[in-house]
Amino acid sequence: MPRKNGVKTLRLQVTIDATTDRVIEQMVKLGIHGSNKSEVACSVIRHWLWDNQEKLRTNGIAIVPQNSTN
Repeated sequence: MPRKNGVKTLRLQVTIDATTDRVIEQMVKLGIHGSNKSEVACSVIRHWLWDNQEKLRTNGIAIVPQNSTN
């Protein structure tokens, strides 16, 4: 059954190097930021975006929540 009131998600496919894969796999084993590679990778990306909001804003990219009509 789908989650109710969940955040809309989109699929993203990436290619990573072996070292990044190993680090993400170790994070999964330790339960850091998720229980599978997809959850961990998403969490890492999300944290980077929030931690670098000012850099993004300087380049014209604002992090604002989208309303349900977008």
